[in-house]
Amino acid sequence: MPDIKSVSFDTSKWEAIEQLDERILWKNDTADRLSLHFFHITPDLPVNLTAITELQNFYRQNVIQVGGGLVSVDVLSVKGVSAIKTLFKFSMKSTGMRYIGSLTFPFASFSYAIKVDCPEYGMTGIRDTLVYTQVMKEIDPDDPYKGWFEDPYDRTRKDAMMRNQSEDESYDNQFPDHPLSRARRYLAEIETSVEFTNEVLRATPFHAP
Repeated sequence: MPDIKSVSFDTSKWEAIEQLDERILWKNDTADRLSLHFFHITPDLPVNLTAITELQNFYRQNVIQVGGGLVSVDVLSVKGVSAIKTLFKFSMKSTGMRYIGSLTFPFASFSYAIKVDCPEYGMTGIRDTLVYTQVMKEIDPDDPYKGWFEDPYDRTRKDAMMRNQSEDESYDNQFPDHPLSRARRYLAEIETSVEFTNEVLRATPFHAP
């Protein structure tokens, strides 16, 4: 049976701070956290990975219920293994945002999740402010944020916390130290370096009940 040691990836830039049978946690110099989770149960996904709209709705509802907002949900293949890539955001207690990115690898009777947790620190809101001045050329005085906040998959939605235009991936290079840029960069590095044992690669893929 696969276990938490059946998945590996480059952690040379991280320091391990906790190692359990079902979770390993790392930190780095920028107060970010990286974790690997092993779940020895059938994933609770309600649909197959081919049903992308339903998956987006599922993850959106889950993050809204805990006070967060949806940045993106994608399905991809990583080293031949199907994965769900998610990015969520949450308001921090003081000021700024926290971004949590995940790569989830579901199988029929178990799953893995690799997560990055990146808080905003220092002077916050710079990315939002600078991009706002670039893209919001025609501002409605009655609704200065009209068109600024939009769900990435359903523009009719009006949720309490939503993705804004500055969170598009195209702005990451302009703001490499922003927590969202860091989260996307970490996930990309994991996608490149992750390896699975043959036991995992031969495991039965996930199928929704």
